[in-house]
Formats: sequence, structure tokens, C-alpha cells
Amino acid sequence: MAYSKILFFSIIVRFLTFATIMAQDSSFFLNKFCSPDLTKSNSNFHDNLIKLLSSLSSKAISNTEFYNPIIGTNPSDSIYGMFMCRGDVDSQLCHECIGNATQHLSSECSLSKQASIWYNECTVRYSNDSFFSVVDMMPGFYMCNTANFSNTKSFTPFLFSTMNLIADEAASDKKKFATNERVFEFQTLYCLAQCTSDLSSKVCGTCLRSAINQLPIHCDGKLGGRFLYPSCNVRYELYPFYRSINVPSPNELAPQTKDSISKQDSRFSEDPFYLSYNCSSNHNTITSKNFNLLLSYLVSNATAGKLYHRVIMDEIVYGLFMCRGDLPSRLCVQCVKNAKDRIFSTCVSSSEGIIWYSHCLLRYSSQYFFPNIAETRPMYHDINITNHFISDQNLFTSTLSNQLSELANATGNSDERYMINSLKLNDIQTLYTLEQCTPYLSPQECISCLNDMISTQIPWSFLGSVGGRIIYPNCNLRFELFQFYIESDEARSSRNPSKEAEKRKIVLIVVPTIILVMLFSIGYYLLKRRARKSRRTILRDNFGKESDTLEPLQFQWSVIEAATNNFSNDNYIGKGGFGEVYKGILLDGREVAIKRLSRGSKQGVEEFKNEVLLIAKLQHRNLVTFIGFCLEGHENILIYEFVPNKSLDYFLFDSQHQKLLTWVERFNIIGGIVRGILYLHEHSRLKVIHRDLKPSNILLDENMIPKISDFGLARIMEISQDEGSTNRIVGTYGYMAPEYAMFGQFSEKSDVYSFGVMLLEIIAGKKNISSYAQHHVADNLLNYVWRQWNDQTPLSILDPKIKENYSETEFIKCIQIGLLCVQRDPDARPSMVTIASYLSSYSIELPSPQEPAFFLHERTFSNVAAQESSSTQFVNSSSLLSINQMSTTNTFIPR
Repeated sequence: MAYSKILFFSIIVRFLTFATIMAQDSSFFLNKFCSPDLTKSNSNFHDNLIKLLSSLSSKAISNTEFYNPIIGTNPSDSIYGMFMCRGDVDSQLCHECIGNATQHLSSECSLSKQASIWYNECTVRYSNDSFFSVVDMMPGFYMCNTANFSNTKSFTPFLFSTMNLIADEAASDKKKFATNERVFEFQTLYCLAQCTSDLSSKVCGTCLRSAINQLPIHCDGKLGGRFLYPSCNVRYELYPFYRSINVPSPNELAPQTKDSISKQDSRFSEDPFYLSYNCSSNHNTITSKNFNLLLSYLVSNATAGKLYHRVIMDEIVYGLFMCRGDLPSRLCVQCVKNAKDRIFSTCVSSSEGIIWYSHCLLRYSSQYFFPNIAETRPMYHDINITNHFISDQNLFTSTLSNQLSELANATGNSDERYMINSLKLNDIQTLYTLEQCTPYLSPQECISCLNDMISTQIPWSFLGSVGGRIIYPNCNLRFELFQFYIESDEARSSRNPSKEAEKRKIVLIVVPTIILVMLFSIGYYLLKRRARKSRRTILRDNFGKESDTLEPLQFQWSVIEAATNNFSNDNYIGKGGFGEVYKGILLDGREVAIKRLSRGSKQGVEEFKNEVLLIAKLQHRNLVTFIGFCLEGHENILIYEFVPNKSLDYFLFDSQHQKLLTWVERFNIIGGIVRGILYLHEHSRLKVIHRDLKPSNILLDENMIPKISDFGLARIMEISQDEGSTNRIVGTYGYMAPEYAMFGQFSEKSDVYSFGVMLLEIIAGKKNISSYAQHHVADNLLNYVWRQWNDQTPLSILDPKIKENYSETEFIKCIQIGLLCVQRDPDARPSMVTIASYLSSYSIELPSPQEPAFFLHERTFSNVAAQESSSTQFVNSSSLLSINQMSTTNTFIPR
């Protein structure tokens, strides 16, 4: 029971941790592209991709600029990668960004052959095609600020010329990175351009100018924007979004700009929370009665929330107040009262006015002041500036500008239009920020209002002591190095008691329900635990010391049921001696073939265990991919990749569904089978003798690539061992080597014999032992091929369906290799290494083959009813082979 609780809470903690990571990551993530061209899970390419992403992440620890590795030596499986960090970021930030990016690609684009991802501080990219030193402008995307520049006609050509200058700087720079600032109408324009450093100056310039040409198309007149390609990117803002800046001298700023920034409203010592007010200069006064009535309405409703607006109908008067989002109700009431008293005494003769306090604002007007449209006047700002640039402010200003910009987007998209944030700058300093809009503003208007403040009202180049605030009629922001807002639960409860009461009701209902569900789940688990052994115990009982390595491959029964729709008829594929086979779709979307052992089967349990133990340790392009297994109760399930083109015998021998295999396809299939067997015999960490090689055990994927399947009868041998023996002879008539069929001796050469039979069947399009030739050795394929070879008429062996476009040289070579493989003497047969060299070289002279061992089949199998190629026979070698001493079964391999 204690274990169950720990498991339950560990799942919750993992989920919350994952959600936190994603939330942190999303604030820096810009965009990603995953190509629809996919690879397969556990393929060589997929393995190389995992290695590449790991290499990129680890390399970013020491490299903060650019890195482009290649993983894989085979051109078909090679993968090219690259990361580029923004030229101004430090090694720690670069490493964090690359780590987030590679983790994002690993989870979102794990099977794509090409992908790109962009973050604020870095770009990561990979492809199955080389893109090094080549400009790539697909895909591209843009991002623009929502606020517009007031003088678009002048600003656009100024921006265009500035960005082209910086593009030239970046193209000629060794790091292919440049930033610059220029003053336009008393505002500083901050620009950045960057290319991947493997590009030449000319190619980099071409890429950057293409990106710059996109800015007027997508971001015309906007206060900020960027355009990003895989090979380069450009960006401009009216605030310093990068860390290294060349600041214009104070003399470049117009005098009126400095005056307007330094001018501050006086503060009233008797009211420390008061900031400023503004009354209209026109004299269309509101009657004192209605003015006072409106303000009284506002004050009386301050207890109901943090924003309220009122219209007095007999004399049209509009009013609004907004309290800071963290303010408790009692402080909101007091702030609105103070604001009401001050504005009544100050603006009584004006038709409109606004007053700002630290905790609230109050506004009235005889004109409708459009609370759903952002206004920038009148305004209040309190920001300290200097008359010279402070160099050590570089890092702070870029951090602050990015923090405010990200918080603006979050505020606009929040329901309350209020957001706070804190960021630890170092061991002793933390940056606190707050942004707020009136809830009547749309998300876009709110973001536009806040971005206007960030871009136009903060003197970034001359920011003095840290701290400041800006307030518009509809939005405001503040930043300090101390916590000036309230975060406690008590404050949240006091400022909105009705919502908190609702939350308490929900908690009182939900928490007991969760507890009951947990108790029920734990009780159910304990009952089930008594009824059956744990999955781990079952594994240990069946697989012994191998159980720990196999545990990750074990699937729950509920997952198998869901994948096959409870083994519905719609998912049924076929049936064999092992049992029934179903197509399934796992939770991650992978298509699989699920082999379900029949409960009434006399054989299959030992083969099931053998296959799990063996194929779990093998991985090759020409072996069927093993996904996992399920061993629960009486159920024994094997799970493989789903191969859509079924097996080789379906194409060679099924007259109703026959697809013409061209000579090129047949020759490639032969080569693929050779590579797969060679891996089993020589190159895997185990030396495996398959013992049941035949066309029905060769699956073909969508590209007609052969995959060897069904390892239930396979045997593992010592690397130095040449031969093994068994009293339990298994295999398929027509494919078993004579020394194995008679004496139970198996080796690599017995697999070579089976391969030779298959090779001759592939090129002739005929079975070695067909239904009409079961008892007549003279009519089997080996005898026929041997006669034609001796009569020097080998072309008559060729499948008549192949009428043209075949290589006579390759065909003759295949016949000779096939006959060499089926020779009577095992030592005379070539190894798979030799066979591979025969197929790949045209200069090697092949030896002359000896007579095949077909006469042994006459002596051995003459009294046996040979089965179809999909049957597997179990024979006791202690006596002569007899039909009465055999148990036969039809095996089925996932197709």
C-alpha cells in the first residue's frame, strides 16, 4: 500500500515538473518546423538522430557560437546537424537554450527526417541532406509587434537603410553577427542581423537581404519585428533586446526629448501614495451634483472589485476606477476614496480628468473615453535617467527589456489583464515587474498599449538608477529591485472574497472525492495483487536473470486491448500455429503487428520465450523490429513493427494476389536477405542460427526492403562454436539442410542451405517442393535447376514473368550461388561473408557447384506429406522420420 501511494504521488510530481519545464521553456520558444518525411522508430537513422541531438546539447557547454556535426557513415542513414546561439549570449544561456531546443525536437520531431526550431537565444536544425555552407530560406517565418509607428512613411525607408547597413556588417564579420543603434525622431532603433557562421560573406548577405525584404511586407509600420530563416535572421525593436550595444552619445538626443523625459510631476508629502493628476483645460464643466454623484458611485463600488465604470444618464458623465491587481479590497476602497477627494477638489471645474495613485487610478469625462481602445495620453512616468551611458547597465537593460516584452504578451492573454513576475539577477538582486491593462481592452490592444510604453517611454540608453513606472489611461507597468506588490493568499482572498468562497466550495467537494478515488484505487490494486503475481514476479519466473533488461519491453494487457480495439475482427490479419495476428495502433501512433498465442496451442510457449530473449538483443535494417511483449495471466503476446507488404511468398507463389517482382527488386531482396543473415552470423553481439529461413519468414516493407522474421526456432551459439546439435528437429520441408534433418546438426551452413533454396525460388518463381511434387523428387526445383545447369540452358530457369530488363550476368551468378549453397557437403558451401562478396563483386570467379542434396530428401521425406511453406515441423531424430511421429503447425508471421 505504501508503494502504491509513492507511485501515485511520484506520477503527480513528474507531471507537475514536466508542466513547469514546459511553462518555463514556452516563454523563450518562437517556432518549430518538423518535416512530414518520416523515418521509423529504432531505425539506424533514428538512432543517429538521438546521438546528434545529444551531441548538440553537450557541445553547447563549451561552444557558444556555432557547431555543425555529422553523425553516421552510411549516406542513407547519415544526419547533419547545427546549432547557432545569438552572438551576444553567454555560455550558460546558450547551453540552456540548446538543451531546451534539443529536448523539444526530441519530443515533437523525433521521427522527422528534417526539423528546425527557433528560440529567442538560439536555433537548432538537422536534416538527412547536407546543408552546410549553403543558404536555406525554407521555411521562414515572421513576428511583429502589435503597436504601430506614428510616422510610417518616414520610418520604413529609415528602417530599410539601417537594416541593410547592419546586414553588410554581419556578412563581413567573422561570427556573422552584428548589432547597431540609430536615432530616429528622438527614439533609438535597435537592430540585429545574424547568419550561420559557415556561410560565405556573399551568401550571408544574400540571405539577410531576403529576410530584410520580408519586413516591410509583414511588419510595415510596426514598432518591432523579426524575420527568421534556417540560415539567417534579422530583428529590430525600439528597446535593447540584445546585450552588447553601441549607444549613441547624449548629444544625439534632441534637447526636447531629454526635457520631456526628465520632467516629473511633484509629489504630495501628505499623501505618499499619490502620483499625479491631469484635468482638461476646456470649461464645459459638469454640474457639481452629478460630479459628486458619479464619484460617490465609484467609491461605493470599490468594495465589489478592482475596476468599475459608471454612466450618469440625466447629464452624460462617464467614470472609471481601476485598482492594482494584487490590492486587497480594504486598500482598494481607501485608495479610491483618496482619489475621489483629491480630484473633486482639483478638477471640479473641468469636464474630464484622471488621477493616479500607486494603488489605483480614477477617471471621469463628459465624453465617452473608449475603454476598449488603448490611449497613450495623458500619461505619467517616473524613471530616472543620466546624461551619460553606464556601461555596466548593458546586461541589465537587455534583461529588463526582454522581461517586460514577454510579460506584455502574458498580460494581454490573461483573463484579468494583470501579471507580475520576478527574475533573480544574481545572488543578492531580484528584478520585480508588474504590468496591467483595463479588462475592457482586447488582448491585442493591451499588448499594443504595453509595447508602446516599452518602446517609446523608457530611455534605454540612459537608464539611471534601477526602478521606474509608466502609466497610461488604459495600461501601466512598473519595475523595481524590491517586491512592491503582494503575493500572499491572504491578499488574494481579501481582494476577491466571493471568488475565494467559490474556490473553498470547490476544494471541499473535489478534495474528498480525490481521496475516495485514491482509496478505492489502492484497495482495488491490493485485491488484484492478491489474485495474481506482480508483473515483475512473472518476468522473473519466466526469464530469470534476463528479467531486468526485458522489463522496459513489457506492455500491459490494457494497452494491447486498446491498440487492437479489444481484438476486433476489423483488426484481424491472419492465423498460424502460434495463434492469431492482429494489427494494432499504440498510444504513440505506431502501427504494430500483435501475435497472440492461442491458449489451446500445444507448442509456442518455449518459442515465445526464445523469441523474446533473442530478438530483443538484435537490431538491423534487414531484421523485423521487435517492439515488445505482454505476459499476463494466460496471455502471451509478441509485438512487432507492422510491415504493410506482407511476406515474400505472397509475391512469389500466390497466383491470385501476385504482384510482379522485377529483376531489380528480386536482386535487391536477395542482397538484403544476405545482409540480414550475415548480421546474425557474424556482426551481432550474438551468433544466431535462424533454423527456419523461408520466403514466408521474409517480410517486405513499403520500400520492398526485406526483413527476416520469426526467431522462435533460432539458436544462440558461442562465437567460436562452429556447430550445434539437437534431439528436437524443427524447420520446414524443402528448406532443411540434410545434415540437420537427419542428425540434428545445425550450423551457419544449415542456414546457408536454406538461403540457397530461397534464392533459387526467388529467381525461378517456383517452390522447391510444391503440392504436386511432394512425393516426386525428380519434380522438385533443386533437381530441375541442376539439370538445366548441366545442360547449359540456365536461362530456362528464369521466372517467365520476367521477360525483359534483367541482367543475364547477375542471373547466372545467382543460379551458381544458389547451387553452391545447397551442396551436399556443408564444408563445401560458402559462408555468408563469401556470398556477400560474390554478390557485390563482378571480378570474383565462382567455383563450380557440386550436385545438390536433393536425393537425400527423396530418401528422407518420401513417406512424408510435405506441407506448404508456411508450415513448421517438429521431428524426433532418434528414429526415421514418420508422419505419425510429427506434430505439425502452421506458423504465422506479422505481415
